[in-house]
Amino acid sequence: MNNKPIVWINVFTAKPGKLDELVAIQSEELLNFKNKSVPGWISSRWHRSVDNNKAIMVTTWESIESHKSWLERSRFTEHLNKIQHLIEGTEGGYYTLVENIENL
Repeated sequence: MNNKPIVWINVFTAKPGKLDELVAIQSEELLNFKNKSVPGWISSRWHRSVDNNKAIMVTTWESIESHKSWLERSRFTEHLNKIQHLIEGTEGGYYTLVENIENL
């Protein structure tokens, strides 16, 4: 059994002119993750493209199961309803860390 954390990477394509609003709502939701202690959530990084049409969320979870459990919660559904009108599409997948090289 793999006890290593899993990373969910989600690429959001925003509707024209909606990236700023999407970034603001997603940023607020990530603060809620921290403040409300979402079970299984470890960390998130939220990036926006320099051409202002895409954003990427990189979220680390304790396991795939903990992420899927979050997806089944009503709080996730409520959040999805808040952003659905801002996005043209999303593409996501699970990843594992292969190498971490830092220049500290």
